[in-house]
Amino acid sequence: MHIRYLLTFRSFLLSLLLGIFSVQYSHAANNVFVKYSKSDGIVNNTVTNILEDTNGFMWFSTFEGLSRFDGYEFKNYKHSSKDPHSLPNNFTKKLLLDSHGNLWVATQNGLAKYNPLKDNFTNYNKDNSQLNSNEIFTIALNQDGKLLVSTSANLYLYDDLADRFLPLTTNGVDLPLDIKVIYSEQDKTWIGSIGQGLFIFEHSSNTLFSLQESNPWGLIVEADILYDFKVIGDNYWLGTEIGAYKIDRQSLQTLLLNTQSKPSINAGRVFSIIQNQDKKIWLGTETGVSIFDSDANLVFSFNDKNSTNFGLESSFIQSLFIDSNNSMWLGTYSGGLYRHNADSSQIKFFQKQSNIPHSLSGDVIWGIDQDSNRKIWIGTQSKGLNSFNISSNTFTRYLADFKYSIWAIEVDQFDNIWVASSGGILIYRLNNETELNLVKNLFPGNNIDRLKHFSERIWLSTESNSIRWVEPDSFEVVTFNLANKNINYVVPLFLDSAQNLWFTTNLGLMLYNINDKQLQRLALGFDDSIRSFNSVIETNDSFWISTLTHGVIKLDKNSYQVLDRLNKENGLASDQIIKSIRYKNSLWVSHTSAGIDEISLETGKVLQNIAPERLLYNELNEGSGLLTQAGDILFGGTNGLLMFDPDELSFEANKQRASNNQLQNNKAPTVTQLRLFNLPISVHTDNSPLLKPINLSNSVDLPNESSMISIKFAQLNPVNPGAVKYRYRLLGLSDKWIETDAESLRRAEFSNLDFGSYEFEVQSKNPLADWSESKFLQINIAPPFWLEQNALILYSILSILILLYWFKQTRSRNAIRQSILENEERLKLTLWSSGDELWDWDIYQGQVFRSNTWGTLDFPQDDIRVNSSYEANIHSNDIQRVQQSLNEHLSEKTEHYEITYRAKTYKGDWIWVLDRGKVVSRDNNHQPQRMTGTLKNISHLKEAEEQLKLFKRSIETISDGVFITDTSFKFISVNNSYCKYTGETREQALASYLTFHQYPGAFTEEVKKSLQQKGNWLGEVESRRSGGEKYEMELNIDAITDEDGKISHYVGVFSDITSRKVTEKELLKLSNTDPLTELPNRSFFQASHSNIVRRDTQHALICLDMDNFKKINDSLGHQTGDILIKQIAKRLQKISGTKATCYRLGGDEFSILIDNSTDIHHITHFAQTILDDMARPFIINKQEFVLGASLGIAFYPEDGSNPQELLKNADTAMYFAKNAGGNKYQFFSGEMNQNAVRQLQIENLIRHGLKEDLFTIFYQPKVDIASGKLVSMEALVRYEHPEKGLVSPSQFIPLAEQTGQIIEIGEVVLRKACEDTKRWVDAGLFTGRVAVNIAARQFEIPDLDERIMSILQKAGLSALHLECEITEGTLMQSPENALRMMQRLRERGIHLALDDFGTGYSSLAYLKRFPLNTLKIDKAFIDDIATSAEDRHMAQAIITIAHNLGLKVVAEGVEHENQLSILRRYKCEMLQGYLYSKPLNAVRFERLLKENHQLQKVIRSSNI
Repeated sequence: MHIRYLLTFRSFLLSLLLGIFSVQYSHAANNVFVKYSKSDGIVNNTVTNILEDTNGFMWFSTFEGLSRFDGYEFKNYKHSSKDPHSLPNNFTKKLLLDSHGNLWVATQNGLAKYNPLKDNFTNYNKDNSQLNSNEIFTIALNQDGKLLVSTSANLYLYDDLADRFLPLTTNGVDLPLDIKVIYSEQDKTWIGSIGQGLFIFEHSSNTLFSLQESNPWGLIVEADILYDFKVIGDNYWLGTEIGAYKIDRQSLQTLLLNTQSKPSINAGRVFSIIQNQDKKIWLGTETGVSIFDSDANLVFSFNDKNSTNFGLESSFIQSLFIDSNNSMWLGTYSGGLYRHNADSSQIKFFQKQSNIPHSLSGDVIWGIDQDSNRKIWIGTQSKGLNSFNISSNTFTRYLADFKYSIWAIEVDQFDNIWVASSGGILIYRLNNETELNLVKNLFPGNNIDRLKHFSERIWLSTESNSIRWVEPDSFEVVTFNLANKNINYVVPLFLDSAQNLWFTTNLGLMLYNINDKQLQRLALGFDDSIRSFNSVIETNDSFWISTLTHGVIKLDKNSYQVLDRLNKENGLASDQIIKSIRYKNSLWVSHTSAGIDEISLETGKVLQNIAPERLLYNELNEGSGLLTQAGDILFGGTNGLLMFDPDELSFEANKQRASNNQLQNNKAPTVTQLRLFNLPISVHTDNSPLLKPINLSNSVDLPNESSMISIKFAQLNPVNPGAVKYRYRLLGLSDKWIETDAESLRRAEFSNLDFGSYEFEVQSKNPLADWSESKFLQINIAPPFWLEQNALILYSILSILILLYWFKQTRSRNAIRQSILENEERLKLTLWSSGDELWDWDIYQGQVFRSNTWGTLDFPQDDIRVNSSYEANIHSNDIQRVQQSLNEHLSEKTEHYEITYRAKTYKGDWIWVLDRGKVVSRDNNHQPQRMTGTLKNISHLKEAEEQLKLFKRSIETISDGVFITDTSFKFISVNNSYCKYTGETREQALASYLTFHQYPGAFTEEVKKSLQQKGNWLGEVESRRSGGEKYEMELNIDAITDEDGKISHYVGVFSDITSRKVTEKELLKLSNTDPLTELPNRSFFQASHSNIVRRDTQHALICLDMDNFKKINDSLGHQTGDILIKQIAKRLQKISGTKATCYRLGGDEFSILIDNSTDIHHITHFAQTILDDMARPFIINKQEFVLGASLGIAFYPEDGSNPQELLKNADTAMYFAKNAGGNKYQFFSGEMNQNAVRQLQIENLIRHGLKEDLFTIFYQPKVDIASGKLVSMEALVRYEHPEKGLVSPSQFIPLAEQTGQIIEIGEVVLRKACEDTKRWVDAGLFTGRVAVNIAARQFEIPDLDERIMSILQKAGLSALHLECEITEGTLMQSPENALRMMQRLRERGIHLALDDFGTGYSSLAYLKRFPLNTLKIDKAFIDDIATSAEDRHMAQAIITIAHNLGLKVVAEGVEHENQLSILRRYKCEMLQGYLYSKPLNAVRFERLLKENHQLQKVIRSSNI
């Protein structure tokens, strides 16, 4: 292994900076967020609010009801029209615990209070309380702990003693209509609304102020919508539609966090705010969660770009809540519920802040060290040096204009700062704390990528068999050679206590004793690929060696035998160790993107992994780490610096904290369910033995027949449910504890128990904790009914009753007599309480005796019963009727006297009176003697009668048709409009029943069933008039109930909407149909797809794009293209049939939705059918066109949780199919999305590089083997990013060839190579040819030869100095076309070379025909030519073939002398490889040409 491997590794790390995001999270755990959805039992996936009650249950309000969670299972509560104590509505908005521990639920249709003893709800609405609206917007507590309730139009205070809601009145501005948030303090209440902004209600003046206008506090909040309000520390936090406001409680100074602020958050709308146990503020937004660290002024976000890597699949966060276990709960819109349990840590992060001068100057950190003054020095790659003050957490910046890349730094014993850079080693010293003075520059112009300081020396790497160091006091460079000549490079690592210098070489790990000068190679017993050692740590009995590829190796200190090896298989997060730091008995090792591991030096085991998410996904850099003198550990990465106290972060400290937390929260479990005969029992079960819910019960009485009992239990809301153990016993049956297992988890079952008393006891156990306190449940099983105590008592009572029977008979007779007397008295009282005035007319005496008088009018003066000199108080229009009716009864013409008339009160008001009576006594001559009766005030009945008449006239004249049916749905009344619309006469209508003749009979029965169950039916239906004409109507039918709440009639109202529906259908067709193909268009597709997703129906989506359509459309015109599109649409529509729906999205793009089917075999067969049908020729104007299609397939919900994501992923799969050659289908996979993001980032980098001229040319010499002269060179492209350094071509060349950008890159390379070559030819430094690679896409250009000649002419370079290298694969794509282009190039004097010969599939017949000059043997045949006979024979055969064809041969990748000697023996003309020189930039290559030119002069002069 050569040191260039390490350089290559550094290049790999740098390439990560180019934005290959998928690698960054390759080791991120997916259980950062645990998801709960409808499939897990929660009632709905949209969670509006979260709460934990006093018992430890978690409650979640949703769009479809309420869910209670015990940590394992959900119990759901929903509205039921049959149960008045169910939720008033399923749309639940807000949850609240009041000062008494009562749970309140705000819903769309009323307020509910949970009754824990009955497991139901007490509901409040406008019908049974003082609330004026049923829609409850929010609930809160005021400063006194009283409940505040906000409806759509008012704000109420709940008086719990009187059970009343009192409306609040305010001065100042009016209360906003839709109050969303309320927060009360002692002196004021904050009120947030939807649409009208934020208000403050001042308690002392009872005045409401708007914060969008002037107010006593001078506080202006411009937001119109307030979603959340929290008081956190000394600040108010407001979630609004324009971001999150942070307001200082004392100064009222505001800070607005949004997408434009610094730091910025995910989105503008902030729905929920909460502070976690680490004092970080979580902001729930519509695109994820932003976590604000106020100390560091940093924001980390979970959003749609990274959240799925952590298990957070939904980004629309509606609610946040922290429970008593410090777990964070996240409620989302339609994405379910999430629980976050990331461990807290004391890790500090430092990043570049452009607007803060005392922050890091750059984020990419390669070196960290500390001087004797405890000042920490940090080297950034391209932003100079920083000194770090730990006490103040501030940075001082130095060398801001440093022009080289910094790879490592070391501070020596004299506090000199050694900087390894791309421009050599620069040594600085701090002067007066203000500036760094350059003391020395060693190896200027060389790229020094590493150095180490130990044993008071600065040790350097070499690319030979020598060891090199620098003396810090004199800066003298000391080098001495090792005896072993096979060593190609040396990297010093460590000097141990025995004065052995440890260093890594191409031969492996070696030791050199400074004292006895002995060299020793360590045989570790592993494969030879372990060469990349990077650190050695010495303990009392062993050495710990870290590697870049094989983890950590432990060696015996005396024998150097391998004692242990840690790798990914036995605990390490990654085999790639980039820095190791020892602290006490632990070894802390860092990985690039897998976090940090802690290893016990005593046991050799991995104790813990600090996951990447806890490091804010900072990719750590090689060698960038430090243990400070104060005991802190620092690591540098690509995104800043992190620091932690290992004592606080260690496994032992975490274990102790976990133990303390578990002991504090190790409460007794709760009994959650009782089952009898495997049926769940609740307080609502018929004949339930439970008086209150089982979780609140301490005892339960069961009947004797309860032979099968099952009890479920749980520790409420544990942090890690799967880690909790349980045990139970039934005292009275057995004292033995039974621990639960996978088969009977959290469930105890008992059968055939005898009657008697038992005590059930259960305990739980958390990890690292003891068994919890016990939960007891007394179980009493009743004896048989004939032995029950009640039965024995009954026997005694029967005996006594028989003895006392005759006493009862006597008493009953007395009771009958007493009852008669009581009934008489009761009748008198009933008449008195009815409010009727009683009168008794003694006809002989002519006197009327009145009782229970009203006191509002005299007795009616009819001149028969009463004579008066005053004006009669009976209305003049009525008095004659009264006299006539009374005389008729007195003369025995009527059985009763009864009449209504108007009478005048004392105040002069007229009231209606019902006057009834009867003659109760006559003499022997049948003359009346006595008459009694009553007077009743019936004014209110008369008014109601008038109202009924008015209603009847209104119904008869209304324009809508109205009908009334009885409970058998027979029409009993219709109005005129009904007859007008239906064409029926009133007699025809009243003889018929409610029936929908245009629909099957089942439809009518469903409507009737809905009316009987729900009391209402609304819909649009078709009907036919009596003349046969069809029409559409909008019909609403409601049930009418009687006094007992039973349905007595049904009333229906309908209107004719025929003309409206015709218009709607025409508009719908225009908006949802593609005019060319008459297929559903993109708009209709989006609506249909959204409906399928909303129903949560599994389905498949196919995106189709026609291959080569654009060529036909561009060449033959859009008219032909339109005809072709129509034929394509007809074929797709025929294939789709009734099982799928085809849509045209635009151009030649179509989509197909396959509903209710995700069977892979069916979809595969369907996709192949489409490909076969699209491959058949299309005939237009007697001309055939063959196109083909590319299909991308995605499944819901596996490939996307929403329509947009599913369409994007199907589209991505389609483009993968098209890029793979077309005429095929491709299923979507997660890797496609990652590759697409990665390719897009690289494509943008290429575009940026072309625009900013960041592509540079490196040249690698070609040397004549016979003479050793530099006779030619190959131009190689490199991407030189200003911040990231050099980027390997393997990162961007493949993608550039796919996108066609390789053509522009190729022209840049050719132009720059010709210009450099022209300059060197003119200077006399170079006479050979420059070889430039021609890509396959370039070779397809018809005028390639003219373009090359144009560039040569502009550069002024002769074609004889240019050689074009072409790969086998490029030529064999179209051999005949390639042959013609090669001939044209050769005619212009350009030499041609065949590159990478032997790796493709070229034909020797074509090879003979191609006008080549040179053949290049691929490096794959050269690497093992010295050790493999097969490779030697293959190379010899290729050289022989080339010579027979008259071609010169160049061997690529020659790195060793033994390879050169073999090639010289086979008469190979030229070599190219690291043996002579690696690729060099233009400056260094020009220097090489000058040295070579000077050397040739010396050789010629010496020959003379």
